[in-house]
Amino acid sequence: MARKKMTSSQLTTCSVVKDGHAIRLEFLDGEDQPVSVEFPFEQAQSIVMTLPRMLSKALQRRTRSPSSRYAFTLGRWSIESSDEKNGLIVTLATDDGFQVSFVIPFDACRAIGWALGREGRSAGPDSIGEPIDDQRLLN
Repeated sequence: MARKKMTSSQLTTCSVVKDGHAIRLEFLDGEDQPVSVEFPFEQAQSIVMTLPRMLSKALQRRTRSPSSRYAFTLGRWSIESSDEKNGLIVTLATDDGFQVSFVIPFDACRAIGWALGREGRSAGPDSIGEPIDDQRLLN
């Protein structure tokens, strides 16, 4: 059976459908005809997890540099406790609406805090606020 290939010329609408059990992407195809594709929740999750890696791979090919990474500019972030009490939920977001949340185990939180403090200090005193006590982060 032959595969049908559609090329998007413009993404028009993204929506949540079927009471949150699916998402729908609507776009214009290569002939500017409206087309939509609907993904069940589980497939949408897989696509979301795959796309950032695919963007980096595409950028590496375009630039011919294996060290290239597609990186989003952080617009805002939040930290909150997790219901499971096994870590913190960290949400990172761009100004244009992309966001992702991670449950980060407490040991990893401490390590990330230490690494950010260290890298922040090496970036220069004007780029950070008050000095961070490394021992406090490790305890």
